[in-house]
Amino acid sequence: MPVRLDTEFIRLPLDFDAERLRAEVLEVPEDSWRPHPQGNPGNWALPLLAVDGDPLNDATRGAMAPTPHLRHLEYLQQVLASFETVIGRARLMRLDGNTEATLHVDTNYYWAERVRIHVPILTSESISFHCADRSLHMPAGQSWIFDTWRPHNVLNNTGDRRIHLVADTVGSAHFWDLVARGRRPFDPDGQGDHFDPRLVEHVPGLVPDLAVERHNFPRLMTPWEVEQHVEHLVLKGLDTQHPTAAALGEECRRFVHQWRSLWAETDDHDGPATHFEALRDGLARNLAQLAGRLRLDNGTDPVVVARQVLIEPAIGPRTERSRRDETAAETSRGPRRDDTTTAPSSQSAAPEPQAARQPMDGAARRRRGRRRPFERPIFIVAPPRSGTTLLFETLALSPSVWTIGDESHAAIESVEALHPSSRGWDSNRLGLQDAKPQVIAQLEANFLRGLRDRDGQSPEPGATGLRLLEKTPKNSLRVPFLHAAYPDARFVFVQRDPAESLSSMIAAWESRRFVTYPDLPEWAGPPWSLLLVPEWRKLAGAQLPEVVAEQWRMASEILLTDLEHLPQTQWAVVGYHQFLADPQAETERLCQFLDIEWDRQLDDKLPLSRYTLTPPAPDKWRQHADLLERVLPATADAARRGRAALTSPITLRPRLDDAAPAPTSPYRSVNTANMPDLLESLGTSILASTYQTGKLVAVRAMEGKLNTHFRPLESPMGIAYRKGRLAVGTRTQVLDYQNLPQLTERLSPPGWHDACFVPRSAAYTGDIRIHDVAWAGDELWVVATRFSCLATLDGEHSFVPRWRPSFISALAPEDRCHLNGLAVRDDRITHVTALGTTDTAGGWRADKAHGGVIIDVESNEIAVSGLSMPHSPRWHDGRLWVLESGEGSLAAVDLASGTVETVAQLPGFTRGLAFAGPLAFIGLSEVREANTFGGLPLTARLEDRQCGIWVVNVETGSTVGFIRFEDLVEEIFDVALLPGIRFPEVAEHGSDAVNNAFVIPPQPEPATH
Repeated sequence: MPVRLDTEFIRLPLDFDAERLRAEVLEVPEDSWRPHPQGNPGNWALPLLAVDGDPLNDATRGAMAPTPHLRHLEYLQQVLASFETVIGRARLMRLDGNTEATLHVDTNYYWAERVRIHVPILTSESISFHCADRSLHMPAGQSWIFDTWRPHNVLNNTGDRRIHLVADTVGSAHFWDLVARGRRPFDPDGQGDHFDPRLVEHVPGLVPDLAVERHNFPRLMTPWEVEQHVEHLVLKGLDTQHPTAAALGEECRRFVHQWRSLWAETDDHDGPATHFEALRDGLARNLAQLAGRLRLDNGTDPVVVARQVLIEPAIGPRTERSRRDETAAETSRGPRRDDTTTAPSSQSAAPEPQAARQPMDGAARRRRGRRRPFERPIFIVAPPRSGTTLLFETLALSPSVWTIGDESHAAIESVEALHPSSRGWDSNRLGLQDAKPQVIAQLEANFLRGLRDRDGQSPEPGATGLRLLEKTPKNSLRVPFLHAAYPDARFVFVQRDPAESLSSMIAAWESRRFVTYPDLPEWAGPPWSLLLVPEWRKLAGAQLPEVVAEQWRMASEILLTDLEHLPQTQWAVVGYHQFLADPQAETERLCQFLDIEWDRQLDDKLPLSRYTLTPPAPDKWRQHADLLERVLPATADAARRGRAALTSPITLRPRLDDAAPAPTSPYRSVNTANMPDLLESLGTSILASTYQTGKLVAVRAMEGKLNTHFRPLESPMGIAYRKGRLAVGTRTQVLDYQNLPQLTERLSPPGWHDACFVPRSAAYTGDIRIHDVAWAGDELWVVATRFSCLATLDGEHSFVPRWRPSFISALAPEDRCHLNGLAVRDDRITHVTALGTTDTAGGWRADKAHGGVIIDVESNEIAVSGLSMPHSPRWHDGRLWVLESGEGSLAAVDLASGTVETVAQLPGFTRGLAFAGPLAFIGLSEVREANTFGGLPLTARLEDRQCGIWVVNVETGSTVGFIRFEDLVEEIFDVALLPGIRFPEVAEHGSDAVNNAFVIPPQPEPATH
């Protein structure tokens, strides 16, 4: 029976010596901690029980055993044993200050059968654990379980670290007795007046006999377990009258019947499972048609749950004994009558049809050939201490990539041929000659053994086409080898000033935490740290500054030379300080280059990387300034080459001129032939914002063609135009522009422009996640999504909160309901849209597909509910309109009945709406099937989604025309029309139009005498 608790939290009647636990845990070396398998920033793990006792193995399938870490933690062993239950995977989980664990639900098979024990070790009263709508603080030394089937999260708003012991268990009779005697803080009948926890004291020298999991996944799931998962997880609580729910129930129960029948007629449940696989695969195909249409009570998609608890674990790998028995049976009985892979020896094989022997082109050969495990792997390369770990940990949050969670020293150098000792300790340099097939096969096997996605899940056996993300500083000397092994690889070079890197390298050597070759032959200095460069023997007797300078110089020179020999389409450069200054924009640009998904919003300040020795500071390198002064000149040439690479066309910041994008431009677009005439006839132009590419786009008609004009802004969002004033919300500012038509005479091409918008002021709001902005009279209102409120600006404060939904209990930067849109009628804010009615940090995400609402601002009551990610509410022609983005639709709102009427369904995520008569101009975004946009009706309905601006006649629901972006632009946030303005210019900060534009009030006539 799947484990689902009847309440959010239960405190178990076992307490522990918090000070003893704290002291024991603080003895753990810092380099033993690993990034959390899901890649969440600031989240760390120390494996205690893992598959085969391997601390690098985060899998949940396999026999658990103590890791070397646990063997050194005597009291923790006693703590685990005190629950008197079989323990599965167990870890110490660390959460850095001012971070969170992220809101999620544990729906995978492993956790469906287990409860999770928490024993807080390092914590403070301000750290809260959230489960569904409840939250509490777990004091140090107590023991708790909670319902992992409900959405849960941990918020650490302090500057301190939080560490918990976390262990999974299927339970035992004794354990469930503990649960029955536990205290239920949110259950009126379960306050536990007689709750009397027992203190488990530390017993010096006691090494308990710990019961650990040996079996956790079935080879072949029994029909009884299949039925339990279907009824108690996949279908539990669904409305059986709903057509989609009824179809889901019919498919699942039919599968149960077929599985039970096949089980009954199969005598060897550990043998080949061909027929079971066919049944399973058929269910997967059928359920895929129903994805994104339903939600369970915890906000998850039942189709996703079915995939995780039923389809994927239904058939496991065969045991070695089964394979041996089958091989022996085959050998004893000889060939079978239905074996058709070889012809009888007395006959020739039938000739191959002529068509089958025709030569294939390269693409056809690739399609028919066996795909490799990795395609277009991504290697982050740079000299040591250049910031590659921070970039790696950020990109590892992409749903597209797979990593082994750390640097690949062991994965690479455990292949004997790749270890420097096999080449006389020459260096870490590897070339074309080293890329032998058997070597690459061993390397791939090592990578696959530890490969995980951001959720900590392993790839399916035999998976191909995986996007490997890898980062090891030694690889700055291995580019030719990696390119030979993976000709389609992508490389990202991180450029950083040598003074900063050298200072950090000195600290790394001195810390003894980065020793790579402790017994390097012929080296009499301190244990060799970091990478082994060619000609390292010449450094014998050199001082540490000379050693690290030569390491940096040699690695930089070799790396840049190797990269310059690659096609420019296969490598890019990111500046370390540019990445720190704007991590969101740099990450989005980098993901575009790498063709991987990105669905996260990063904070302005990234968490420290795992290998940070001391917190970063601009002048931190000066602590070694006197040591570096004499060696920096030796790095000057390599440093110049690095800076030159940063400013070359392969960088992530291409500059665009004002001309229309060329046919090969990443900003190119196509449009229906009538779009230029349509804009001309309406006497208007379009402005659109795209935060993904950091551009404000003006769409204008010009000589019968459509002209798109891009202006760079920092993550532009909402756009508002009124009486010559243009407001644009960006990541940290609201920009106020004024139309100065007298400046158009200076603009090129001459005679075309009829408006020139010049920036007059900027209100610095900080990152409040501005979404819609709108004028109400002469006052500009903004949606401060991060603070779940509507606000105005007064020039004194970051923003002035003016209104928030009644269900939001406090003003906090937690994006509790994803308030995003506002509608204005008669200079009054009337309605807003939000993606949920939750009052917890990010709580709206759990039911994003169907939890959206429209709220009446004046009454603060819900006007419409059950919407799929509503955005852009607008009044037009006496009616309220809204974009139901998760459906990809435009809808008219009936406020009297609290319903919406879909007017048009469009081929993208709808967001950004403006009207001209009966025509609606609607922004479309591609969106990818990932965490933010996964499980939506739109992503289930359409695999190929579009980005651009569509024009719909609201009277007929038909599409009149469109402009579609073809390459880099994949997202539109807002769309605005400029009535009466056909060809506007939005002047760029620092341009001549801005620097030489002066607006002064009328001056009195000079007095005459």
